[in-house]
This record gives sequence, structure tokens and C-alpha cells, in this order.
Amino acid sequence: MKYMTLLLSFSSMLLVLVACGGKQEQSNDPQWSKPQRVLEGCDGVISNSKQCQQNPNTQQMMIEIDRH
Repeated sequence: MKYMTLLLSFSSMLLVLVACGGKQEQSNDPQWSKPQRVLEGCDGVISNSKQCQQNPNTQQMMIEIDRH
């Protein structure tokens, strides 16, 4: 009887520990896309730059990297 009680308490404790552990969450490390070249005009990000103030038709090659 003592053996059965010990076995039952051990198995219930093991079940509780496994159930409380739960599923492991994935890491929240950001995933980045490959760098892509983008031709940017003065109507976008560089609108306040010195080049755009001197020449509104200026375009610059920029690198775009997205976070997923």
C-alpha cells in the first residue's frame, strides 16, 4: 500500500510539473529581410535634406531593410 501511494504521488507530481511547464514560446528575435536598393526622390524620406532644398529633382539610392 505504501508503494502504491508513493507511486501515485510521484506520477501525479510528474504530471503537474509537465503540465505547468507548458509549451516553449518562440524567441522574439526580430527577423530581417535582405537589403534592397530603393531609388528615393524628394517626395519621401529625404524631403528635408540639403540636396532636395537645392534641387527638388534630386534622387538618391537608399537601402531598405524590413523587419518581420
